[in-house]
Amino acid sequence: MRKKFLSLIVLTVMVTSLLAGCSYNKTSPAADTKTADDASSGDENVTLSLVWWGNQTRNDLTQKATELYMEKNPNVTIKTEFTDWSGYWDKVSTMAAGGKLPDIMQQDYAYIAQFQESNQLADLTPFIEDGTIDTANIPESIIESGKINGSVYALSLGSNAPMMIYDKEIVEKAGVTIPEQPTIDEIYEIGQIIYEKTGVQTHFDGGINMLQVLARTNGVYLYDQLREGVPDVTKQHFNNVERFAEAEFSIPASLLVEKNPDIVETKPIVDQTTWNDFLFSNQFISTSSAAGRDLGICMYPTTADAVAQPEYLKPSMFFSIAETSKNKEAAAKFIDWFTNSEEANEILMAERGIPINTEIAKFVKGKVDDITAQVFDFIAKVTVVAEPIDPPNPSGSSEVEELDKKLVETLRYGEINAEDAANEFITGSKEILEEAAK
Repeated sequence: MRKKFLSLIVLTVMVTSLLAGCSYNKTSPAADTKTADDASSGDENVTLSLVWWGNQTRNDLTQKATELYMEKNPNVTIKTEFTDWSGYWDKVSTMAAGGKLPDIMQQDYAYIAQFQESNQLADLTPFIEDGTIDTANIPESIIESGKINGSVYALSLGSNAPMMIYDKEIVEKAGVTIPEQPTIDEIYEIGQIIYEKTGVQTHFDGGINMLQVLARTNGVYLYDQLREGVPDVTKQHFNNVERFAEAEFSIPASLLVEKNPDIVETKPIVDQTTWNDFLFSNQFISTSSAAGRDLGICMYPTTADAVAQPEYLKPSMFFSIAETSKNKEAAAKFIDWFTNSEEANEILMAERGIPINTEIAKFVKGKVDDITAQVFDFIAKVTVVAEPIDPPNPSGSSEVEELDKKLVETLRYGEINAEDAANEFITGSKEILEEAAK
C-alpha cells in the first residue's frame, strides 16, 4: 500500500478537485490569551476528525486532551483514531484514495513535501497571520520547518533529535562506559564486552535513519547520493549491517523480527533482550514507561572519520489540516490550543517532544518527572552541536525506505552479502526516485 502512496494521492486530487472546492473562511479574530474556553468561538456545531500514529501512552494523553477541549467547547466534537507507525501511512493513503483525509492529521517531516505537491494540505499561513494560530512565542526556525515554497503547511508539535538509549543496569554490570556520542566501532566493541560479561545482545539500526545519519557524517545529503547513484555511503551502510549481523553478540534476525523495534512495547530493550536501541527523543518517555526502569541516553552514533556532526534537531511531528476539510478554522483553533495552552500541555507533558512555544516549554519543564527532564537536557545538549536538518525527503522516499528494510532483513538472514545488497539498493533507489520525479 505504501508503494502506491503517491499514485493514490494524485488520483484523490483529481477527484476531489472536481467535487470539493473547499476554502478558508475566517469569521472571528483569535483572542490574545488562549484557553480551552475561548479556543473555538461561536455556537455552530462542528465535527473534526483527528488521526495520529503512536503508542498507548500517546493515545491516552491525546484522548485526554481532546476530551478536555470538547468539554470546554461543547459545540465541537472531535472524532479520533490512532495506529502505530507501521500501519499509519497505509491508513492515510487509503483515506487519501477515498477523498476522506481527516481534518487534522499528524504529519512527519519525511512526507510533507509529497502531500503538499499533491495539493492535499491546507495553507496555514492565513491562520498564522490573523492570530488564529498564535506564533508569538514560537521561534521562526520552527515555523520554517513546516514551510514549503514560502507557505506553512504544517506546525511542529515538538523538537526532537535522534538518540541511542541503553540499559543502565546492564551497562554497569558489564563495567563499561557509554560515550556521550559513541562511534559505530565503539558500539561494536562495547557490544562484545557486554555479551561476554552479561550474555545480553546488541541491536544495530539498519534502517533508513542510520543511512541518513551516515551520509551526514560524510557531509552529504543521502538523496542526492541516491539520485546520482553514488555508492560510497550505501556500501559503508551495508558493510556495517553485515558486520553486526555476523557477530555472535548481535540479536539474531529472527528474534529481531519477532521483537519488532518499530513498536515501543515490543522493542528488544524493553525486556532486556538487548542493552541498547535507536529512536528519536520523543519516544524516550514511552519506551522508558514500557521498560519500567531507568534507561540511559546518548547521541546517535557517528564515525571515527566523520567530517560533519550527524546530530540535528527535527520537528518530532506536525499537525496539518487537509485541504478538503470543511472546518479549517475550527481545526486551526484546536491546533492553536494544543500548541499554546497550559491546559493541554499539562496533560501532554512533552510526550511528542519539547514544546515549541518557549513559554510553554518553561512551564512544562517545571512539572515533568525525572525521565522527561532527561529529554529536555538531551535536547539542550544536541542544540549546542546540531547541524541543520536535511531537506524533506523527496517523492519516492517511502519506497526507498522499504527497499532498504527488505535488503537489510535479507542480509541479516545471510541470503545476500553486503556488496550485492548495496548494489541492488543503489540501482533500485535511483530507479524509484527517477520514476517518482516524473
